[in-house]
Amino acid sequence: MKKNISILGATGSIGASALKICEIFSHEINLIGITTNKNIDSFLKIIDKFKPKYAVISDGKIMYDHFKSHTIEYNKVKIYSGKEGLKLICADRENDIIINAISGKAGLFPSLEIAENNINLACANKESIVCAGTLLNELCKKNNKRIIPIDSEHSAIFHLLKDRNLNDIAKIYLTASGGPFFKLDKKKWDKITIADALKHPTWKMGNKITIDSATMANKGLEIMEAHYLFNIDYDKINVLVHPQSLIHSMIETNDGEIYAQLGPNDMSIPIQNAVFYPEIKRNNYNRFDFSKHLSLEFYPMDYNKYKMLSFAFICGRKGNVFTAFYNFLNELLVNLFLNNIISFIQIEEFMEKAIELFEKNNDFSFMSISKENIKLIDKQAEIIVNKLIKELYGNNNSICIEDYNSGIWI
Repeated sequence: MKKNISILGATGSIGASALKICEIFSHEINLIGITTNKNIDSFLKIIDKFKPKYAVISDGKIMYDHFKSHTIEYNKVKIYSGKEGLKLICADRENDIIINAISGKAGLFPSLEIAENNINLACANKESIVCAGTLLNELCKKNNKRIIPIDSEHSAIFHLLKDRNLNDIAKIYLTASGGPFFKLDKKKWDKITIADALKHPTWKMGNKITIDSATMANKGLEIMEAHYLFNIDYDKINVLVHPQSLIHSMIETNDGEIYAQLGPNDMSIPIQNAVFYPEIKRNNYNRFDFSKHLSLEFYPMDYNKYKMLSFAFICGRKGNVFTAFYNFLNELLVNLFLNNIISFIQIEEFMEKAIELFEKNNDFSFMSISKENIKLIDKQAEIIVNKLIKELYGNNNSICIEDYNSGIWI
């Protein structure tokens, strides 16, 4: 029997890898639905090739501007738009599993919808787990469904921990490439340009995640994600710089033994394993050739240089509300950097000041995570950044922070 799947964010880099798996295993996979935010040309090509049941353009304005309608039929496939279109895919129980590859906090609403509708979630959207990991875990446990991570690091840990007792685990190691500035002196960070920060040495990704990799905020989000996904205490989570990006993660057991997952730089493999879990399918693409020289390097993480990692541990230990705040704040700061409002070094400077301001607000100290409260935290991040921008540019500045907040669908 074929596996029925949908891909949210089908025109992004993760979506492209997922479509590769659909093509390779076309006799075993049936593509139910796809979404894009605004990449219409690539979206229509996917429809032509795979003929899904339906498709969604999540940005309703772009859909209307392009087609002069919010619902159309193209090549015998119905195309919907906006939140209601996303709900159609996330509620369709014909799906055996849905891949959430939407970038940023926009992926939060779909993850919750998928879990609420009793469907397995293959998650590349770390932000939804960072913001609502407790909620997602509760929903999946209630419905006896799984969150299967497809970030390469968390996919590795997921498989390394399989059939192991968590009490036997001394540490887990998340590996980081080091990004483009691993060898750049921190004193020169004030000169980093947008173009510099978008040059990732290993992966070709979207702008937001590439900037996150340069600041190490991406690894900070992964620290929080690992905590929620695997119920691992923050004291047991470690980060190592591994420039080759061939060992995706490692675990250390109480006896001091280290178990690592070694694999090519290809997101198709963790996606394949998520789609067919618990079965491991044979593939014939991108396999290692051990007849050639292979070099593996590891460096300890410099937490003073990469302060976004230190802030991630601080927020993680403070709990749910703070991890959501870290995520929303970081997304705002990255957008401000990409729009030349703040500099690269100011991302971490604003983060530090914002956490201090957020911590002083007693209204959030004992807040639990719910859909309503997540929206309040998002708004608070916007208020605090607006305050910091006013301090930077003066009260007469014309910058509207709302223009740089991509919104949240809950």
